[in-house]
Amino acid sequence: MKGLLLKEFYNQRLIFIIYLAIVVLVSLIAISDGDVASSSETIPTIEEINRTSILTLLPLGFLAGFYPGNLVISSYSFDEKAHWTPFIISVGVKKSTILCSKIILNLISSIILFIPFLIGMIGVNAYFDANIYIGLILTFFGTALFSGSVAIFICSALGSSKAIAIVSFISIFVSLIPLSLIIIPATIPGMMNLIWVFGLVCFLVFGVGFYIIFYFSSLALFKKRDF
Repeated sequence: MKGLLLKEFYNQRLIFIIYLAIVVLVSLIAISDGDVASSSETIPTIEEINRTSILTLLPLGFLAGFYPGNLVISSYSFDEKAHWTPFIISVGVKKSTILCSKIILNLISSIILFIPFLIGMIGVNAYFDANIYIGLILTFFGTALFSGSVAIFICSALGSSKAIAIVSFISIFVSLIPLSLIIIPATIPGMMNLIWVFGLVCFLVFGVGFYIIFYFSSLALFKKRDF
């Protein structure tokens, strides 16, 4: 497994650096645009400041949730171009082990890309309490894991060449569906203190529930593929 993971990060080191740089840039933009008090003629309330800051962080959450899924597709693409999968199977590595390496790649990349998102949450000029931080963090990982699980499922079923076209078409919706949950308490007055509930639902449904479903579905399809 360690060798498979080293192969993944060696093949995609440049792509990952580019993705990480873009997320860091968007994080800095979110921090610079988060000061709503200085750009408004009237003094905003704490709820208005928090609402604006959360909406400012959503593009960062979208990108950081979208990229782990794209890294998975790139991984499958590298393997297919190099005919890596039939080779590694021929030396005794199980298909389930190969699939687990893609899942771990998705998890590790999500954790690394979470760091700029965390910096953005802390650096934005807002008055977040523990409920908001928990809600945003759970939503981030729910989005990232959902994006990765969809990519793993489509690549396992169809291969990377078809998956690139399909996921590129639906990628916006894949990342926006879980993120849309956080918009509800962020935009409706009086619901800001319930943001952690929506984040928990996002994480349990999209990050855990769909991940388990897509994992076993991907494993069944991946085992049936003739490499």
